[in-house]
Amino acid sequence: MKPPILLKTILDVCFFLLLLSFIGAVFLTAMTTIFGSDFIPIELKGQTISELTPTAFVVILAELFIGGLLVYTIYILRKLIRNFFKGKLFTRYQIASLNLIGQLIIIITLGQGLIDFIATIFLEAKLRLGLEIDLSFTSFWFILAIGLFFIYLSKIFDNARIMKEENELTV
Repeated sequence: MKPPILLKTILDVCFFLLLLSFIGAVFLTAMTTIFGSDFIPIELKGQTISELTPTAFVVILAELFIGGLLVYTIYILRKLIRNFFKGKLFTRYQIASLNLIGQLIIIITLGQGLIDFIATIFLEAKLRLGLEIDLSFTSFWFILAIGLFFIYLSKIFDNARIMKEENELTV
């Protein structure tokens, strides 16, 4: 089986760009916290923050936490793809990695939705409830489905590992 070189390359580029932007966001948030919001204007959820209130600071920290989880998820995915290069399939590491990636995708998606909801309430001072159907790859429901798929794939890998071990014992 040929290793997925293109997938590895795309994930490497994606990881390093995400890591660079995450480090930049942490640096700019630290500078803004130290020197005040006049140092660099912050735009949060479509609004320019003129004053760094505790609520805005908590929302910014939550966004940074979600960003850190995203970088970590891509890191785990890169390690998983590199593990596939070794030629062994259905290892415990692969099963655990697939499960963790799925869980992280779900946590990130739900966390981002919660942050968006809370930011709308506290930053815009209005409550909006509604049903929105987004027919794109960035859809909330589609991303949740991707996370669940990774968890299901880990269960399939686990079943395949068990069958492989049983097959090796009978030979």
